[in-house]
Amino acid sequence: MPKLTDNQLIVLTKAAARDDGVAVAPHGMGKAAAAKIGSSLVARKLMRESRSKPGMPVWREAEGKNISLVITRAGRDAIGVEEDTTPSDCSARQATCASAVAKTQRASAAVQPEGPSIGAAPRTGSKQALIVDMLSKEQGVTIDALIKATGWLPHTTRAALTGLRKRGFAVERIPRAPGASLYRIANRPCPARA
Repeated sequence: MPKLTDNQLIVLTKAAARDDGVAVAPHGMGKAAAAKIGSSLVARKLMRESRSKPGMPVWREAEGKNISLVITRAGRDAIGVEEDTTPSDCSARQATCASAVAKTQRASAAVQPEGPSIGAAPRTGSKQALIVDMLSKEQGVTIDALIKATGWLPHTTRAALTGLRKRGFAVERIPRAPGASLYRIANRPCPARA
């Protein structure tokens, strides 16, 4: 796995969480920093440049044209995210997931404050699915246990937790002894990508 900076991980994780795989610059990142990160990810073939279509986030402008960054298969592999199986399965899964999400939101509306809607759950058998299963335990799990189970580096594991939060999982941090917090999921979306 290529060694990535925290900002590169954030950009890749955000892009992988989007259905279209397009990168969005983190809030507060300057144009120069975004250009440097984008060019390094493109040079490593973790992302590719694409001419922006209407409604797509623009990463940079070149010669009067808007350019977007799109995550590649190598980029998904670098952060341990797997793609969906087939597009034909998507519509049936989306309908099922939308129904389950609506029920969950109605049931928890009085308990939880308004937040992001529950998004996609990782594909069964992937490392992210393993993380979700481990985080679903009532007692929670430590970052060290997640690192050992996945073989990922600590920053990659933390980026995966951030990605789950962006997908709508309520990942709770339970302070324990100094430096040894437990993490667990308070809610769980349906098992298919929305």
